[in-house]
Amino acid sequence: MKKNINLIIFLLLIVPVSLQAQLVGQWNFDDSSNLQKAEVGNNLVLHGNQKAVSGPNDGNGAVRIGVGSYYKVDHGLSATNEEEKVNEFSLVFDVKIPKTSKWYSLFQTDLTNKKDGTCFINPKGNIGTSETNYSPTALKANEWYRIGISAKKRDHYDYYLDGFRVYKGLSWYVNYIDEKGLLLFANNGGKDNELDIAGVKLFSNALSDKEMKELGGFHDKPVYEIAPPDSVIYPYLQSTTESSIYISWHASNSPESLVKYGKTDKLGSSQFGDVHIWGDSTTYHTVKLENLQPNTIYYYQAISDTMKSKVYRFKTAPPLGENKGHIRFAIFGDTRTFPAQTEDVMSGIRKKVTELYGSPNIEENLNLVLCNGDVVHYGPTLSQYKREWFMPMSIISANIPIMVAIGDHEHEADEYYEYMKYEDFAGPLGEVHYAYKYGRVLFIADHSPTNYMTHIKNYREVKLNWLNSVMQKAETDPAIDWVIVFTHRPGHSEMWPNGNERYVQNDLIPLLSKYKKADILTYGHTHAYARGQVTNGNLRLLENGGGGAELDRWREYDNQTDYPEFQRSHDYWCYTIVDIDVAKKRYEANSYSLGHGEIDMGNKVFDTFIRDKANETPPQKPVGITKGVQVYPIILKASEYSGNYEILSSQFQVTSEKGNYKDKLIVDAKRDFENLYSDSGAPDFIPVDKNKGIDLTKYWLELYRLKNGKTCWWHVRYRDKNLQWSDWSDEVSVTAKSR
Repeated sequence: MKKNINLIIFLLLIVPVSLQAQLVGQWNFDDSSNLQKAEVGNNLVLHGNQKAVSGPNDGNGAVRIGVGSYYKVDHGLSATNEEEKVNEFSLVFDVKIPKTSKWYSLFQTDLTNKKDGTCFINPKGNIGTSETNYSPTALKANEWYRIGISAKKRDHYDYYLDGFRVYKGLSWYVNYIDEKGLLLFANNGGKDNELDIAGVKLFSNALSDKEMKELGGFHDKPVYEIAPPDSVIYPYLQSTTESSIYISWHASNSPESLVKYGKTDKLGSSQFGDVHIWGDSTTYHTVKLENLQPNTIYYYQAISDTMKSKVYRFKTAPPLGENKGHIRFAIFGDTRTFPAQTEDVMSGIRKKVTELYGSPNIEENLNLVLCNGDVVHYGPTLSQYKREWFMPMSIISANIPIMVAIGDHEHEADEYYEYMKYEDFAGPLGEVHYAYKYGRVLFIADHSPTNYMTHIKNYREVKLNWLNSVMQKAETDPAIDWVIVFTHRPGHSEMWPNGNERYVQNDLIPLLSKYKKADILTYGHTHAYARGQVTNGNLRLLENGGGGAELDRWREYDNQTDYPEFQRSHDYWCYTIVDIDVAKKRYEANSYSLGHGEIDMGNKVFDTFIRDKANETPPQKPVGITKGVQVYPIILKASEYSGNYEILSSQFQVTSEKGNYKDKLIVDAKRDFENLYSDSGAPDFIPVDKNKGIDLTKYWLELYRLKNGKTCWWHVRYRDKNLQWSDWSDEVSVTAKSR
């Protein structure tokens, strides 16, 4: 809703008296003959081109700043630390974007303009950067908005629209203002497009919510999405066992926490529980139902005084060690910030389960959901949980228990731990990690944002010792066949290597690889998908960070890396469903994509992988064919592959000393039947298979590896898609000869 014209003029020209002392710069762009003129502070210095245009109304002007153009501001602010940075300020922009689908830069702290800008409007209309992340609210094209940014180092970095705070950003990722100046609307290229500006204000302090409200704007109601009031109960299930389950919900009108339940929709039994009330009156109810029957459908209703949920159904876990039926679970991660996209992923899961198994009752065919963390953008902000987590999850959470491995963005917040009920399975460091048995499966939630727990003495050693102990017990437990570990950060990420975690790569993966029952390590952090496996061992690596947060994309980062352990990486919103046939000791996993904004992949399968523990016959031992004196170019050739499953990999090793494949190794080439890395770009975004047409039975020995007249020794082995390696072939020798 627009305000009346007189009020708009007032808001555009007048700064409240209480804020005038803090105002160090104001530019209104009303004088078409001198667009750089300052009402307060120093005139702007133009780099590039500008054009006078109409403002929000007839009495107000504006400027259209061109592509590649920007203003330099001599702000006069003094640095507050030895880094010569101004660590507290506020900026207010009156802007109109001509269209979405393009990037717009608001300001730049690098005076050389060689880096990315410090704050953008992204192609969806959201405000922010990938570091602070983006406001959930999106600007519309051809409509005026007042954007506010309030920044104080180590305290807050908040975004406002028309006086209403729409996002609490991450202050420690911010590049603060240089003492020597500031650039407006600048970027080093690619994310800089033409937009209209009717005013800019710079304040020397971090404005409060009240002060931003006093500055007003162009809409008299909040333009951001508000979490719905607790007028409807949306249950949230977690931590189910064969005899118990936790049922939680929000309801602010009563401290009563009651669940009625039974094996029919008549219910019949009831159980009271606990309530936690935060200072802002957010009220969270939890009831733990106990003494339930295993593998049983129950009906239930959550009640707080006059508020009642619908009658929903859930299914308890099978008895521990039961050797029949199926255990099915979905995996995704990084759902934070953009609930609409997360809702699409959750809806995709619900629709896909119905499509695959025929019943609209999802609890009959899906047992669990695993989330790899980052459920909200900033864990200490209580208001984000309803909007970013509980509401999107409500599509499935009333029927399917959800289990989370904590992410970076939760920041070890008390709010997170109050919401999640993992105390029954907690490790020695508490609910930050836990081990959870379900039928013949052991699920382990590991804590990989290790930088948040450095205050705990011997944190890493305590965690690894606990994990090793849990794995040792699982390895000898005849009632456990499968171990699934989920954490937040990856060891390696092809899409976003900056997110690599040394603890995961150097500690967690080697530890798990020692154990035959360690089957899948899944993680997020990178907002994308990847699938691979360790070279030695049965451990599958699965990156599943496409749960709804803004995607990491091909060509977005200069250091994207093709790691040898992965067969494929994709920049999709996605999820994976793993289906374990318990008696057959076999799983099949399918990953489904919703695309990435520029393409819609229709919730279709794009990757499939299996593991069959009942049939682990390895491929036949290959035979090395190339031997004796060979004329350049030398191609090492082995016998054809033969096995129960299709070939996944071959590994050729060449040594300069007979039998010594440790100290004298000159070639160690593990290659896979496919290597999907990057894509073709617009308009089709077809994945690129770098190994297309590869012959895994051959390896070309480069000339520099073997000089004329020299002899080397080599052997080869094959691996199938069930992750089983053949024996190494018998060693054969090759002597090089030039033509």
